Amino acid sequence: MGWYYSAEDRAFFSTPAAFAVSAEPTFEYTFVPTCQANAPGSVGGVCTTALCTTSAGEPGVTFWQFARPVDPPGSGWTLQDTICVPGERRVDLADIEAQVRQIIEDRFREIAEPQIQLAPQTAALVNLPVLAWTQDVGDVRLDIEQPLPGAIDASPQYAWQWSNGATSEGPGRPYSPDVSPTANASFYVSTSYERRGEASVTLTVTWRAQVTVPGVAPVDLDPLVYTTSASLPVREARSVLVDSPG
Repeated sequence: MGWYYSAEDRAFFSTPAAFAVSAEPTFEYTFVPTCQANAPGSVGGVCTTALCTTSAGEPGVTFWQFARPVDPPGSGWTLQDTICVPGERRVDLADIEAQVRQIIEDRFREIAEPQIQLAPQTAALVNLPVLAWTQDVGDVRLDIEQPLPGAIDASPQYAWQWSNGATSEGPGRPYSPDVSPTANASFYVSTSYERRGEASVTLTVTWRAQVTVPGVAPVDLDPLVYTTSASLPVREARSVLVDSPG
């Protein structure tokens, strides 16, 4: 069984497996989707120009029918006909997107429920950096069998919005004693606050994914978006005078 994708319908349609090479006593036949890059003897992919509607109003694929003599072997192919073949099965892209979301939320909690870490953990100080980070899951590949066989490739994008208006991108990283957040602010996801109050940050993780089905170019899925927030108080450090010893 082969598959083709209709961007207009946002759906995959299967084509009959029998449309390969068939033979009669004196001729053999092959059926090839009517795409410019395709040629007899190699089924190739299905392009949007090969999509058609059958006389019954069903979506289908237009095939070239080629024939050649069985004897002598190696004779050239001759175009015989052009036919619109209905797809055997329809799989909506929305069903694939729902399946992917279900797999992620069942098996990959670190994706569906991102966690924010802050430093300092309990309270920030006025005019000193606050750091934020989350686990960087990295690119993910999922093999699926339902609602059709294929593979999903997904990559995350991390966007941070602080309550003081600052924004950052990337997963961030925890504090390293070798890299000062004051002198190297771009090394971290960080900001600072000029006055006392409540600081908060919102993390939005957007997963951009594609589904790849054998014989079909990768198709973009709707992004998966997960959001979480964290907060901590901002306090002001005050100088305290003490008597010198002695």
